[in-house]
Amino acid sequence: MYIHKHGNKNSPLVIILHPMGITGEKMYELVGSRLGSCFVLSPDMGGHASEKRPFRSTVAEAAALHKYLKENGMTEIALLYGASLGAAAALRLLEYDDLEIGAVYLDGAPVARLNAVMRCIFSPVLVWQKRMIVKNREKGISDLVGRYGRDIAEHMADNFLKFDKPSIVNIGNACVVGNTPVLSEEMQRRVTFDWGEKEHYTKTSKPLAEKLYPHAHIIVREGFDHCEYMAKENEAYTAYIRSLL
Repeated sequence: MYIHKHGNKNSPLVIILHPMGITGEKMYELVGSRLGSCFVLSPDMGGHASEKRPFRSTVAEAAALHKYLKENGMTEIALLYGASLGAAAALRLLEYDDLEIGAVYLDGAPVARLNAVMRCIFSPVLVWQKRMIVKNREKGISDLVGRYGRDIAEHMADNFLKFDKPSIVNIGNACVVGNTPVLSEEMQRRVTFDWGEKEHYTKTSKPLAEKLYPHAHIIVREGFDHCEYMAKENEAYTAYIRSLL
């Protein structure tokens, strides 16, 4: 895990964990830079940008981040943010009880373990998507352009092309195995889950989150797909996250 750092170390600490295909620096641009006077860590997880090591698992990424935080005396976290793959890693980080976390915001979190069919096809679909981008870039990113706009879609395509097959397979696995830490009632009250109405995780992870974390705050973005609200309504999105600080 390569850690990008922004801001004054004496300011409240914010951690931004990126989704698949979007780098830590891009997520700082989209979210971290809009949260006011904060000290922001925006890591690159395995296989992304400055982190050349292949992606292994969200468990490994959370362990690497935890080690960095402990070694640098950064155990008081004002806000832990994760989107999609980053939300899975954030949930793993919540398993450590030696961190003081003020608020948690999880966009498109893959909480539930998906069924056997989805577990079998999820990673191959990602491998196929990379092949599509190689074969016909415009066709391969058309869905991404529709959801996230041209800039983010092109950014994701460039990152997809850099992924090796083990990273793609492991990223796919991380999004289907389930991420369900045991959270106290107090911690649950600090957690906000955010899903788009149209995304698959709303049907699978939202009901499980409601059962396991009844005190958490849950948002469903009507008419939006996976992490789409972040891109299309970024000003309102980041304003709400900023209000949690």
